[in-house]
Amino acid sequence: MSLYSALGNSLSGLRATQAQMEVISGNVSNAGTAGYSRRSAVSVETVNGSGTGGVRIEGIVRLFDSVLQKELRTETSGSGYAAVKADYTAQLSGVFGAPGSSTALTTMMGSFSTALQALQNDPSNPAARSQVLSAAGDLAKRINKASADIQSVRSNAESALAADVAQVNTLLKGIAAADQRVIATQGSDPALLDQRDQQINELAKLVDVKVTEGPNGSISLSTTGGMRLYDTGSPAQFSFDQRPISATSLYDTDPTKRGVGTITMTDASGRSIDVIGAGMIRSGEIAGLIEMRDKATVDAQSQLDNLAASLATAMSNRTQAGTAGGASGYDIDTSGIQPGNIITVNATVGGTPRTISIVALTSGSLPANATPDPNDVEIGASFASGASGAVSSIQSQLDAAFGVGKFSVSSTGSTLRIEDAGSAAVRVTGASASITATAAQGAPADPALPLFKDSAPGLLYTGSLDAGVSQKRGFAARISLNPAITAKDLVAMSSTTPAGDQTRPTALLNALGAATTFAPVGGIGASSAPYSGSVADYLNRIVDVQGSNAESAQRLNEGQQVVQSSIESRYADASGVSVDQELANLVQIQNAYSANARIMSAVKEMMDLLMRM
Repeated sequence: MSLYSALGNSLSGLRATQAQMEVISGNVSNAGTAGYSRRSAVSVETVNGSGTGGVRIEGIVRLFDSVLQKELRTETSGSGYAAVKADYTAQLSGVFGAPGSSTALTTMMGSFSTALQALQNDPSNPAARSQVLSAAGDLAKRINKASADIQSVRSNAESALAADVAQVNTLLKGIAAADQRVIATQGSDPALLDQRDQQINELAKLVDVKVTEGPNGSISLSTTGGMRLYDTGSPAQFSFDQRPISATSLYDTDPTKRGVGTITMTDASGRSIDVIGAGMIRSGEIAGLIEMRDKATVDAQSQLDNLAASLATAMSNRTQAGTAGGASGYDIDTSGIQPGNIITVNATVGGTPRTISIVALTSGSLPANATPDPNDVEIGASFASGASGAVSSIQSQLDAAFGVGKFSVSSTGSTLRIEDAGSAAVRVTGASASITATAAQGAPADPALPLFKDSAPGLLYTGSLDAGVSQKRGFAARISLNPAITAKDLVAMSSTTPAGDQTRPTALLNALGAATTFAPVGGIGASSAPYSGSVADYLNRIVDVQGSNAESAQRLNEGQQVVQSSIESRYADASGVSVDQELANLVQIQNAYSANARIMSAVKEMMDLLMRM
């Protein structure tokens, strides 16, 4: 090797070590920079026609683990989802008040029960009567507040969805711009790659992101549900039609029935997709917000509606027992029946007990699952023209459900008769009706009392299902003390009721404590086994379930944060900057630089010596 070759090698070594020094200084200066990946200068041997010719820097590369990066994004989405769920379930649990506090819903339910007990003990006491009205009014207002608080939580989720969708659009535009710059440099600029990855990581917090690599360093993005987010140069555009939220605002894939906002994705061809209806986002903050707005809070509202409806009907509905009539059947007096009231017929068909629920309607058809009993046969019939007007409809629906000739339906005045057809395989074993009292006093005297009413339409609560719309939906927001009920009415069933009569106070107290069946919703009861208990029992169950949901969500969030922290730590070890390691590398570079410089010095001395000869 000639001295000139040695000099060239040393010069290339000096240039290489200078480049490596620059990379190390960049790593150290960005040790705390979010999204920065540790870099390294790649040195390769220079080969010329006659042999090697020193060293050169081929490029600067990022040092990171792509598998850990993928795991980190997955866990980031999971953490976004878990954090939202923990936050919102905690808010829902707080809606019902701290157990034992004076403002807790359970406390106010207890106060109402205590007031009824005091009235039962001393019906003629004006203070006891006034206390029942006061406790009933306070309870209704507290249920109203709980409903309003639930809708406030839903409104917050609606607003958060709007903000997150806007953020998704911003991030996708930034990713598209960064991707174009990456392509222009053939993916050789680590800074551009870091910038793009950082925005993808932020996007992963909002939605579940799947990254697919393309040529020239390009990428495409989609969700795990198959929704395209970005193809080279073409980000999807998302919109959210935020709406005001009420207790009756629900999501529906039918835009004409939808009462809340939805996320619409428009692709480059102009095609639009309802992202929520298609289930294309499965994790991240947005998935959590959708679940909270459309499931958790809706379930909480439905539970509260069940509570309000049962409270109202416990006070206002009387059970009208059927009497044996005809050859084999029962007569039910339907006078006073209101839309939503139910006639229950018990029968055995082929040796199997069956329940037939006849729901009074004025208009429209009966929606599915109109009663809490999942195993009954539901029939809707209009009693607007009396019992006679309902006979034909009931008969045709019984024939459709059990076969022609199994049951016979007839009427006399307001009395409806349900008979079996005389076959041993079919027997009617009982019948009764739950009928809503419309006034405090009547003839004959009735202990049922319309203590609560539906404030919005100005109607009593009867459980109406007219036109397929349930009066129970959102009733917790509308339940109120009936202003037509006076303190005297709490005892007086007629003008001749003695002031100290215990009949009505006792009936109201017993009705409040009586077991009733509640429609299954939100983990309370199941379609095969609906929850049965008193109104107070059901309220306690709601509080327990909401508290359990909040606790479970908090544990999920804590566990998810531990998992993410672990992945972040492993990723940082692989891709992050360790100042200690960089300083160790710096010592090696310094030594290499000194050695190359010393070789150049030796070459110079040898050349000087040669020139003096």
